[in-house]
Amino acid sequence: MGKLRKEDIILRKKIKLRLKQLRGKESKSGLAKEIDIDRQNFQPWEEVGSERGMTIYSISRVCKSMGITLKEFFDDEIFREDL
Repeated sequence: MGKLRKEDIILRKKIKLRLKQLRGKESKSGLAKEIDIDRQNFQPWEEVGSERGMTIYSISRVCKSMGITLKEFFDDEIFREDL
């Protein structure tokens, strides 16, 4: 995989922040179990310093488990802000 461009790195960071925001007080373990992934795989998705990002398929699974659409996931102030 090639190097990510600056805007891609910013988007990855925003996705991590949005996931953390949506998860709120729900445990990582609980959400990971609900979307059928290992908790250790979930951890880097929220760590801003981690280079590991989520696929659109994983984002979709998280959205379904939270009862929101992909549009609702991305239609947030986080994605309109400059980081």
